[in-house]
This record gives sequence, C-alpha cells and structure tokens, in this order.
Amino acid sequence: MKDGGKGSVNSSYSPYIFVSHLERTIWYEPTDVKTAAKIFQVGPQWKNVLHFISPNQNELKIIGEHFNIPVSESMDLMATKSVAEQLIEHVPVVITTLGAQGVLVTRKALQNEPFYDECGELIADSSVASRLYPAVDGAEKANEILSVSGCGDCLTAGIIYGIHKNLDEIGCISVALKAASLSLRSFDAVPRTLRDVLRR
Repeated sequence: MKDGGKGSVNSSYSPYIFVSHLERTIWYEPTDVKTAAKIFQVGPQWKNVLHFISPNQNELKIIGEHFNIPVSESMDLMATKSVAEQLIEHVPVVITTLGAQGVLVTRKALQNEPFYDECGELIADSSVASRLYPAVDGAEKANEILSVSGCGDCLTAGIIYGIHKNLDEIGCISVALKAASLSLRSFDAVPRTLRDVLRR
C-alpha cells in the first residue's frame, strides 16, 4: 500500500503491493509462510486486481486455511491440487511451485489458451482445471543446483514475458521453467544468461 510519498512502499506491507483506484493487475508471490495470507487480511482492495498468485505448497496451505479450505497436513500433489482448485473462487490463476516436481497451474481455461485475450481480459471460459508441468530435465539434480535464490523470481519473469508475447499457457510455462532452471544453476539470483532464454 503506497504511502503519501511518491513511490514509497510502507515496509509493514512489503512485499505486498496494492494498486488502488487504478486499472492494474497484480501478481502476488508469497515469500514466507508467516506472511503468506497477509495480502488477504489488509482489506478488500485485492479482490478486483489480484489475478495471479504463485505460492509454494506450504504457502498454499496457509492461504487455503485463511479461506477455510480444508487442507491436508501432508500436502501431497492431490491435496495441493484440491486446495488450488478451491482457491480459484477467490484468485483466478494459482501457480503452485512444487520444487523438483515442477509447477501446478490451476485456472478456468484450457492449456492451449493464453492467459489474456486480445482485449486484455483474463481468460476464464471453462471449468477449473489443474495441470502439472514437470521441471526442466536436469534442473532437479541436487549436484547441479548452485543456488535456489531467485528461482521463483525467474519463473515469474518467464511467465510474465510469455504473457506479453501472447503465448499460450504451455508456452508461458515452458519459458518460465527454463528460466527457473537457469537460475538454479547460477550463483546469481537472476542469471546473466536469462535474457537469452527470453529471446528464444
């Protein structure tokens, strides 16, 4: 939530960004289980602007509990899918990061459709579905992982890049997983070679 000053963000709400009275959309990436549901607790502003969330399984569990969605202690793939599909009633697109398993995309659209139509409207024209996209080959090998710092940011950047290129869901996630894989194999949070992946 912006303070009265220009461009400053109140640190008590960071990393939560609310855009009030503007026609903007928000992607929320929780960064910690302790604060995963906080964006939903500070007021109703998120309801009309929040289009994407990208929690990991533990953060998804906390968010699910906030919305009184039954959650499992184990949060295996089936439990994760169940929580994400119920969460769609509140947030249109849930992208759950699953570590070595990949990414689970949950939304009311087909995988061969882009996230937005030509008019910039979010596509939500079918029943709720979840699709698992496995991690890029080799990305999950522990001996090849140099750092996990920045992996989620690179994944998000890849999807947003794909959205701007009007790629369908499959294309967006493909770019995103390649970007995340690059990040895992770099000591830099955002690898210098990320630009090469995004240009392909």
